[in-house]
Parts: sequence; C-alpha cells; structure tokens
Amino acid sequence: MSIFILEDDVIQAQSLKQSIEEICLAQHIPYDFIEATSRYEHIISKVPACTYLPIYFLDIEIKNEERKGLEVAQEIRKVDPHGIIVFVTTHSELASISYQYMVSALTFIEKDLSRPERLQKIEACLQHYVQKNKVEHKEDYFFVENVHTTVKVPFHTIEYIMTDEPHRLKLITTNQFIQLYGSLKEIEQIDSRLIRCHQSYVVNEQQIQGLDVAGQHVILKSGKQVPVSRRMMKKMKVRLKDR
Repeated sequence: MSIFILEDDVIQAQSLKQSIEEICLAQHIPYDFIEATSRYEHIISKVPACTYLPIYFLDIEIKNEERKGLEVAQEIRKVDPHGIIVFVTTHSELASISYQYMVSALTFIEKDLSRPERLQKIEACLQHYVQKNKVEHKEDYFFVENVHTTVKVPFHTIEYIMTDEPHRLKLITTNQFIQLYGSLKEIEQIDSRLIRCHQSYVVNEQQIQGLDVAGQHVILKSGKQVPVSRRMMKKMKVRLKDR
C-alpha cells in the first residue's frame, strides 16, 4: 500500500515517517512505500502507479502558504477520488472550513499533541486505511503490471484505451488520463469486456451508449465518441446486439 507525506519541514517529515514506520511494524501493516516530500507535484505524478488506495498525510501550511495543503488535496482528488486524506497541522482552526474544499478528509492531526496522542491518531488513520483497502480490493479492477508500468483503476470507470506513442498507450477513464506502456493487443487480452474497435482504440463495452454506423464511431455514456474502423464495424454491430 502507498503512503504519502507532504511536509516542507525536513525534521517534521522524517519524524512523521518514522512514527508511521514504527506503527506499521508493530501492527503488521504492509505498505509498498512511504514517500515524504515537500513537492506536491511529486505526489500527483506517482498516484497512477499505486496498486492500492493511497493514504495522504498533508501539512496544511506549505512554504508559508497557510492553506496550500487544502489546495493540494483538491489536486489529489482530481486523480484519486477515493484515497484517504489526513491533514497534519498547527492550524486546527481551519478544520471548520475544510469542507468548503470538498476533499472528504478523514481527520485532522494537530502537531502540538503529545507524542502518545499523536501516535494514537496516526494509528487510527492507518487502521482505517487497511480496512478500506480490504474492501476496495474486492471490487472489480483493471490491473496492468509490467517492467515499466503498474496501473490499477476501477474497471467501470474505463472509457477507452488508445495508442499514444510507440509502445505507449493512454488510458481514458471517467475522471483521469493515465499513460502506460504496452500494446493494445496485450490490453484486449486482459478482459473480454475490452473490445478492439479500431487499429488504435480499445473501448470498454460497459461504457458504450450507442453505435453510429454512418459516422463510424461508438457513442459513450459520457457523450464522447470513439472511432470504429470499417473492418471492425460488423463485429461491433454483432457484439452490441448480443448485449
């Protein structure tokens, strides 16, 4: 599982990381990595590669910007609607306005709490994180893992996958764009619900609303259009008729 820490004070970042490591060791909580950084862009870039739902411990004040952590949480929600966000801060007074940012934070941990109290709150967050991942992992996921790429997204959110550059693909979901390495031939073999409709496109059958034969494209539930080649049109007609 993936644990992110956003903190611009190196000493505080390392202290929080150490506390998390101690709790995970004592409570036998597994994790893939603990990433401590002062650069929120670094966190955003790593989210698509997370195999499980991440947990984010975000300082609210970053580089003297009092509400930067709240804004970062909004950016995280654009690429990760379901991860767990925890604010670690000296600005507990901002708790009452955090709802305005609509980021669904789990809780606030005050930095000036005693060490035992702080550890207790961190542990409660991590245990919640474990339970949520157990539930989420039972759901239907699209999962790709190879030498260059690890991608895991809820299958129902996938709209289509297209070729982007040589040996690179672009996965388009209802809420994000993800670049990955591989070929469409490999992708369509992962799940029978992924249909090759064009030399450069694979579409999720569950997202198809209709087929425009004259315009040579499928219409998705979101209103987006995905091209269908002449060669693939007959197969698409049969496939959609049999749904």
